[in-house]
Amino acid sequence: MKNKLIIFALIFSIFSVGYLFAEKEMTVLPNWSKLLDPVGNTDNKKYYKRDSKIKFKSSEVLVKFKDNAGDSVKSYAVSSFNGKVLNDLGETGISQVELREGQTVEEAVAEYSTHPDVEYVQPNFIYHASTSPNDPIYNQLWGMNNTGQSVLTATYATNNPGTSNDDMRMESAWDVNTDCSNTIVAVVDSGVNYNHQDLSANMWSSGSCVSDKGVSLGACSNGWDYADNDSNPMDLNGHGTHVAGTIGAEGANGIGVVGVCWTAKIMAVRVLDQSGSGDTATIIKGINFAVRNGAKVLNLSLGGPDYDSAMRSAMANAGSKYDALFVVAAGNDSNDLKSDNTYPCEYDEANILCVAALDQKFQLASFSNYDSSKSRVDIGAPGTNIRSTWAGAEAATSLAFASWTKTTVQGTAWNSANCPPTVLYLSTSCATAIIGTSTSGYSSNTYSVTYAPISITSGADAVTARMNLYLDTESGYDGINMYASTSSVPSIIFSSINKVGSLSGETNGSLIANFEVAAKNCAGSSTCYFGYEFVSDSSVNRAGVAITAFNLITLDVNDLTQYNTINGTSMATPHVTGLATLLRSFNPKFTYSDTIKAIVAGGTTASSLQNITKYGKAANGNGAIRNLEAPTDLSVDVP
Repeated sequence: MKNKLIIFALIFSIFSVGYLFAEKEMTVLPNWSKLLDPVGNTDNKKYYKRDSKIKFKSSEVLVKFKDNAGDSVKSYAVSSFNGKVLNDLGETGISQVELREGQTVEEAVAEYSTHPDVEYVQPNFIYHASTSPNDPIYNQLWGMNNTGQSVLTATYATNNPGTSNDDMRMESAWDVNTDCSNTIVAVVDSGVNYNHQDLSANMWSSGSCVSDKGVSLGACSNGWDYADNDSNPMDLNGHGTHVAGTIGAEGANGIGVVGVCWTAKIMAVRVLDQSGSGDTATIIKGINFAVRNGAKVLNLSLGGPDYDSAMRSAMANAGSKYDALFVVAAGNDSNDLKSDNTYPCEYDEANILCVAALDQKFQLASFSNYDSSKSRVDIGAPGTNIRSTWAGAEAATSLAFASWTKTTVQGTAWNSANCPPTVLYLSTSCATAIIGTSTSGYSSNTYSVTYAPISITSGADAVTARMNLYLDTESGYDGINMYASTSSVPSIIFSSINKVGSLSGETNGSLIANFEVAAKNCAGSSTCYFGYEFVSDSSVNRAGVAITAFNLITLDVNDLTQYNTINGTSMATPHVTGLATLLRSFNPKFTYSDTIKAIVAGGTTASSLQNITKYGKAANGNGAIRNLEAPTDLSVDVP
């Protein structure tokens, strides 16, 4: 193999080129003192921030007297506090009471609640017409408010347009609360473009954060990067920024989109690399960092088919020790999880909520996993044609494979003849490579190289090779290496033989659509030399390899105005994450258990989710926020 690499380098020198490769409805009597002042502020203005919609008359309360209390008792009770009965509200037993001069609502709630003839007392809340933000792309966010509109940038054709009111009822929920800044929400993903025009104001920071092991890191801005082990969680993929926007893009700022949370504290925890892949250890470190630094809701729009005891343990610990809620994706394999697997969705820890994807008519999206055993996938949420923030400006460049240099030292050659110019293959024929059924698709002891200099956007922050890949070779012995570089010295970025990169070797001829490999060394250049090397040993040949739809994708993270429309349970998950954060911010005393109960109790019964999810419901913001269960450690009566 060493000699072959020397030959490969010499080929590059001869041609003066180089390359480097590569998701029981409940009603309780609220503790109004806690709702008025859930964080113990003496100045209530600290809680009711400019975006909060919870308002009440400052000179009145509503007093519910016990059933045996007559008019004289009511009048005497109110006068004892120097108040005045303005109205009796019919048979409800509730009186509208004017406060004495100088008395606050909080004081009145405390005082009236001590009277033996009073059942409860609450503010006289003010309601508003449905809240609609002024963000210009809001009318495309069907998941927040479905008017039967067509999503103009749709990437999922089914049920576009959808059905009016098949949405999360967020406008009614926003009448109650739009502010999530009392709760830190962690996006455990590919990072976040924290400078984006719709996200920068809602990013988390800390003057004294700690590492995943609890070691002091000093001040932290935006989050942490465990993929590259540094303090900069910038998104070079786009996925994490899209997730963050659905959770907490700034609302009513006259720009772009709006998140479920209009104001937020978004913690970017980068655990997936430029290609959207990450390993167990990296993800666990990210989880530990998030919860040690106060995150109470964590979005995990990621998954895999293998049971992972270590990750499950980390998630369980985060729940039991830090009261952290995980909202996770059901996965995009169209599988029934009764017989197939996807994790972390299938872990049965009480602090995990697993989300399926719904389309614009609240039908299960064609790609979404589900669960006919009704034990793992909990709830559905909007997951198709979701418009949200993106990490930067993308551009795609390619070069017809017929123009690539092809050099065969021995054995079977790379070829694009007998195929469309968008197909590159190494096999006896294009069809053989794609179908993947032959046992003699390529010769023994093959060593063949193909490469090309490809012009890309100069100064790009990230370059990624994206392709559809068919691979049917002898695992561990035959296969491809990918290289990409800006110089004449090739550098490997992917190997199916030695399992370098996100693909663990052989695919047995199956198509991997939109397979991505980071070409890091090409970032900042105007030319990327990209190539493939095929190697086989002396025995057991198979069908070969084929590549279609090849492009080099560049990303400029300095363009802070970008938005994208994509699909997935990864897009459904942050809708529920944002809702969970909204609920926990409404009253920080709520536990993860209280939050899950409210989301489930307030959900919309959806016919498409019956018998394939645990609760048969779609997330409903208005239903959830009006079904908040008081924490069990709080008294109904004001102390």
